[in-house]
Amino acid sequence: MAGSAPTNVALHVVPREILFFSAPAGVWTSVRLDAGERVLQRGADGNVAAIVTSQRAIGFSAVLNVVHEVRLPEEENLEAFKVEGNAATLLTRRRALGFSAATGKWADVERFQLGR
Repeated sequence: MAGSAPTNVALHVVPREILFFSAPAGVWTSVRLDAGERVLQRGADGNVAAIVTSQRAIGFSAVLNVVHEVRLPEEENLEAFKVEGNAATLLTRRRALGFSAATGKWADVERFQLGR
């Protein structure tokens, strides 16, 4: 896309490990996967990389060279996932979550559910 920000992050998934690279910091960061943990979605763009596994959402900020993760209970069911520029977003049955390159953290909000 013309005029888009350069990609400052790299992401690799290897057996039992996720590797993130921050171009601004020139540093690799590693996150170990638990036995039986499966990668469901992955993406990298701009200053953000994110992974959704069978147990958690993991976000990486290339700007801050930090990883932040949140648990995703199995019953939440992933509905949507997107990584674009400085943000990663995901929707589950229960929550909307967003990861920001600027804060290096996930923010979440409960979604409206019928019958609640």
